[in-house]
Amino acid sequence: PVSALMVHEPQAVVGLDGKKGLKCGEYFSMCWDLLKSKAFFYAILYMFLSPVIGGISTTASSQVKINWAGVENFQNQMFSLVGNLLFIVGLWLVKTRYLNTSWRKLLMVTMIFLNVVDAFFSTLTIFDVVRNQYFYLGETVLVEIPSAANFVVSTFIIVEMADDGNEGLVYGLMTTAGNLGSPFARAIGNQIYRYFTPSLSSADNYIEDTLAFRWTVFHSFLLSYGFAFASLGMLYFLPRQKAEAQERKKTWPRHPIYGYANIVMLSIALIYSLTVNFMSMSPSTMCMEFAGGDGCDLAPVTPPMLGNSSNASNASARLLLL
Repeated sequence: PVSALMVHEPQAVVGLDGKKGLKCGEYFSMCWDLLKSKAFFYAILYMFLSPVIGGISTTASSQVKINWAGVENFQNQMFSLVGNLLFIVGLWLVKTRYLNTSWRKLLMVTMIFLNVVDAFFSTLTIFDVVRNQYFYLGETVLVEIPSAANFVVSTFIIVEMADDGNEGLVYGLMTTAGNLGSPFARAIGNQIYRYFTPSLSSADNYIEDTLAFRWTVFHSFLLSYGFAFASLGMLYFLPRQKAEAQERKKTWPRHPIYGYANIVMLSIALIYSLTVNFMSMSPSTMCMEFAGGDGCDLAPVTPPMLGNSSNASNASARLLLL
């Protein structure tokens, strides 16, 4: 509100490039032309479906981190800081060495690496081979470089899909599609993982720490990795490199059905994810099966964990900002 009221800009009749500014109707026409492009529709499908499928992760991850690995908040923040520094190194590596590498190959290799590393640390922690917070947090540091590669590729897609004059629209739609994927996947995950018994969301089961429950948790992690590898199928919608992205924009057809599909898909995802996630946070509705509970006619249980709490809060914040 402050920026809207206090920042004054002179109305530009002519843009910085010397061209006459677009009228409102002309701009909306350009936006609709973009939305009904098959190339843009494929890009939206990838940005949305990849995190939706790959983000269906076990609700046990935060409990394993807190109760079995014994991770403290200070150590967690320190390792996150080191991870952010390595993220910068990852960006530099992509810029200097892998800028022209196939986006599909880059994402496939990094996705496999991320899940193999996670499986190593998680499995040793689940079966009480090594339960040490510094060991468990080592994953936080190792995964940042491949995560940087994923981030760069997502940015490249946005740049290649944008045309002169609609950069803001393209950025807004594609980042919204990507950010919607996480809460949508979390909502689906809450409903899937509630069927695991004993309950993955009850802290008492982690305190009892029986062998049978360890296997239950391990199987939930295996299912998470299965979803992550299944998300690699969405690479079909992703162009291999910049040249192919530009070729798609120029040669692929445009049809209103693609525009309607974009609008309907993102609208349903927004409504569904917000509804389920808010219901899972409210004491009066978290017990409902639709929200991932066991049913309100049963005894109340601990609400489903939303994965890593910091990632969940960051994703929700980005979604609300958009």
